Amino acid sequence: MKNLVSAASPRRSLRDRIQTDMYLTRLDWHLEAVLTGKDRRATVKELRQAIAGDPRDTPSSLRDLGSPKTLARQYAVDDDRRPLWSIGIITAGLALLVYSALFLAFTFGMVAAVDANTPMEAHATFFFVDVTAFSSPDSVGMGWTSSWAWLIVPAIIGVVALLLGARSWRIFNRR
Repeated sequence: MKNLVSAASPRRSLRDRIQTDMYLTRLDWHLEAVLTGKDRRATVKELRQAIAGDPRDTPSSLRDLGSPKTLARQYAVDDDRRPLWSIGIITAGLALLVYSALFLAFTFGMVAAVDANTPMEAHATFFFVDVTAFSSPDSVGMGWTSSWAWLIVPAIIGVVALLLGARSWRIFNRR
């Protein structure tokens, strides 16, 4: 009975499982450039099982595997690299988040400026969107109007960030 217990793989701590998940997630992002989805999932599953079954501690196991980018290159069948669409989606989301934060900071900055000089009304433009801020002794407010820019500007920002983040030019470099 003791031999069976010692032969079993050690129970990993929460920290070890998080380290493993982070490593495998980064590896999966890099594998997206060299393997198809089915092969990528099978490779990550196989590595997860190998790490879980390794009797050494998790940091040593991960260190021996090397960087996720280098390990992913070893799985490449040929030199063709695919676009990294998942990275592109994350990049687009971050770009839209930054755009929204800048837009709100601009708008609230205008409100703060007109509130300091009550009564007042101010008009400005942020990426083709007309922004209005007003302040009177009784109220303070803001508004924005635009015909096409309200949807088109964020869409352009999102698409450009997606294409750049995904390294979409790799589509054209394939043989």
